[in-house]
Amino acid sequence: MLDALVEFLLKSNAIRFGLFRLSSGKESTYYIDLRVLPSFPAYFKMAIDALRRKVDHEIGLRDIDYICSVPTAGIAYASALAYSIGKGMLYVRAEAKDHGTGKLLEGYLSPGSRVLLLDDVATTGRSLVHAVEVVRSNGGVVDNALVLIDRCEGATELLASKDVRLLSIIRIDEVAEILHDANLLDEDMLKAIRRQIEYQQRNK
Repeated sequence: MLDALVEFLLKSNAIRFGLFRLSSGKESTYYIDLRVLPSFPAYFKMAIDALRRKVDHEIGLRDIDYICSVPTAGIAYASALAYSIGKGMLYVRAEAKDHGTGKLLEGYLSPGSRVLLLDDVATTGRSLVHAVEVVRSNGGVVDNALVLIDRCEGATELLASKDVRLLSIIRIDEVAEILHDANLLDEDMLKAIRRQIEYQQRNK
């Protein structure tokens, strides 16, 4: 099922390969936009089912009270997963509003509750660390974060420095290997992605 989902991400342009400039200003051999996936219910369900299995096997439903995401792409996944496992859902704003209550954390959080952070993609981990700090400052307990795809660019290590474990459904190198084995990604691009990961690991 994971292979079918990965192949669909390529066919739907949710993952594209080439040369892209990211919002950080860095260049990348691939681009991921998982905002596309909720438009395709069958494949979106595959993603939510994969997230639920990861929760069941590596965290446990009893150890989660809330699912919390960060805007914007992760909210669709957090909402669907929270609904499917019967947990409350929250989200953390990147910055406080300049009107109303000015809250960073949206939703109701009972103090002492265990919160699983959820996003679509992990890159540097800075937005997830921001969410960790906001949730903890509001009385929540955060030990785990979960993403669909880990770009392997330092998020694991940054979150670990905050005593948070990062789990992923799949890493970008595994995505590339699946596509290569299916003859959907050529050898040169596979090597380029591996070089990019190695470079990021050396320069974290």
